[in-house]
Amino acid sequence: YFKCETNGDFMLTVRTRPCLYNMMQVYEGNYRYLLRLLPDMKEICGTVFSEFNGRPVLFIDVLEQCKYTSMLAVTHYLSFENDVVADMELRLRVYHDARVAEVTSYQHHKKLLPVYSYPNKKMYQTFEKKQVNLFLEEWLEFCVRYGVQFEKIPREVYF
Repeated sequence: YFKCETNGDFMLTVRTRPCLYNMMQVYEGNYRYLLRLLPDMKEICGTVFSEFNGRPVLFIDVLEQCKYTSMLAVTHYLSFENDVVADMELRLRVYHDARVAEVTSYQHHKKLLPVYSYPNKKMYQTFEKKQVNLFLEEWLEFCVRYGVQFEKIPREVYF
């Protein structure tokens, strides 16, 4: 992890590290936003969804529900010419005892490392995991701000 700074007429390279404290704030924020969207998150079994213009667009699947943790899949769909297309999928690990939520995979990219060297085989950004979690934070904040509400999915949902 390097940062370049100018010092007069020459460039100075300084070694930096990602700050765990800053990331914990993001994880805590993600948990708070999730609780505002899903106050009964610990009791949810199965799938909940949100609609836009009468069509389901945002699904949250509870993949695993344990005493202290939950695993969620958050999927967003786009409508395109009377069809829907899966636009994005995130998998979240929610730690209820620690009150944090973090992205564990996105778009089928699994086991995100906190830091990658660059360039790398998969061309991840240096702080890929941080960027994905910041994206989740912005997305959840948007949902809270604009009053997105979730309801249990009926047996058949028609797109």
